Amino acid sequence: MKRTAIVIAVTIVAAAVGGYASRSRWLDPLVARVTDFTGRSSSQGMPASGSPSTDAPAASTSSSTSTLRAEIAIDPRRQQLIGVRTAAARRATLARQVRLIGLVRADETRLADVNLKVDGWIRDLYVDYTGQAVKKGDPLFSLYSPDLLAAANEYLLALKTRDQMQSSQISDARERADQLVAAARRRLQLWDFPPETLAALDERREAPDTLTFRSPADGVVMDKQVLKGSRVMAGQRLYTIADLSIVWIEADVYEAELPLVKVGGHAAVTLNAYPGERFSGEVLYIYPYVDEKTRTNKVRFAFMNGDGRLKPGMYANVEITTAPGTGIVVPTDAVLDSGAEQIVFVAKGDGYFEPRRVKAGQRMASDVHILEGLEAGEQVATGATFFLDSESQLRASLRGFDASPAAPDASSRERLDIALRSQPDPPRAGDNQLEVTVKDPAGAPVDGADVSVQFLMPAMPAMNMPAMSTEVKLSPAGGGVYRGRGQLMTPGRWETTVTVTRGGQRLGSRQLAVVAR
Repeated sequence: MKRTAIVIAVTIVAAAVGGYASRSRWLDPLVARVTDFTGRSSSQGMPASGSPSTDAPAASTSSSTSTLRAEIAIDPRRQQLIGVRTAAARRATLARQVRLIGLVRADETRLADVNLKVDGWIRDLYVDYTGQAVKKGDPLFSLYSPDLLAAANEYLLALKTRDQMQSSQISDARERADQLVAAARRRLQLWDFPPETLAALDERREAPDTLTFRSPADGVVMDKQVLKGSRVMAGQRLYTIADLSIVWIEADVYEAELPLVKVGGHAAVTLNAYPGERFSGEVLYIYPYVDEKTRTNKVRFAFMNGDGRLKPGMYANVEITTAPGTGIVVPTDAVLDSGAEQIVFVAKGDGYFEPRRVKAGQRMASDVHILEGLEAGEQVATGATFFLDSESQLRASLRGFDASPAAPDASSRERLDIALRSQPDPPRAGDNQLEVTVKDPAGAPVDGADVSVQFLMPAMPAMNMPAMSTEVKLSPAGGGVYRGRGQLMTPGRWETTVTVTRGGQRLGSRQLAVVAR
């Protein structure tokens, strides 16, 4: 496969005419590296077409270093066109919410299983459908069981024998009779012989053909496995009864959010069945293992359900609110996260945006907690940040350095009066005489500064035109005037930035558009 390198803007004019200094660069996008016009790429040593070299330093990147970015200037008109917005970093209460989808379940500790310890036949069925509500002690069914009937008759025989032995002169015989009664009675109790029927045996001394079994708990019949007239066997489950006055909701929590969930913590639930209503509960239990397939940890919540509106099987939206703290936050879309670094663009005023590395913490509904890199009150870009990032990287590549000199605050830039003139006016494609006048707020000339003018024409893919950049350094002419000659490579609109610095510190700048004829 052939590899095609795209070479951008191969035009340069270098001349030494009274304070004239101009330089241009091209960008090899395959290696994202600025190359001066030496005829060789500084990245791979590959031949490259171009003109004689300038002394601009190259800006390089590697996998072990962060992406190069430079401060950029966007005039208000362009900010409006591309949708740049700003918001202040602010100190706010950090109360993160974890949102989960859960499933309502019956409380396992409130389930009752109804079964028998003997064989028999169902004679009457009093609770005959699933979902029926029952109270503790309500009759469930009547049972005919030969085994229970035989045991009851043995108990009655033991009672009769004991009564006969009361008049015996042999103490051992009376004691033996008492033991037989106790053993027979204990046998019936172990077989879940109804207590009220056992009391009736003592009083009436007659065993009934059928026995009535009652509900062991309040609740709802969740499962029924018995019909009228059916034969049942020892150990067979007949009913499952659930007390739904308290229900569980179980949900899966991702590993990253697990530290935010604490046993005893508050939880709120909303359900599609009851719009606008919230149910309060708490974290009851965190399972001690993570599902290897989903990488989630199951969490159990407990909710009061006295009115029975939380029904097992319902889906529920669970919200957990963490304990609040305070910190610096910015809107979520203000932070660009490449995986290797996190960047925000700080608005410095006068259309300037400074790329700044930050350390982001937890993400909330619409904000991000900033751990390092920002102070409360600083303005950050919240719209068109991807455009700003692309522009910043392009500027850094074209200029050959990571960032512009440190900029003072907006008020210091506004104090300077900067005027740009050209000869001819308007400028033309080709050589032009440039003159910049710099004055302080009192109107006095500013001398002893370094003044440069940068022209940038963005790429126009529709016309197959690459981005072009030219920088002109002006020489002082006295009285706050700085002159120099520069060349515009093509007619059209050039985004122009005049920068005034002294000792590496920016004193002021002005951004404007110049249309070359």
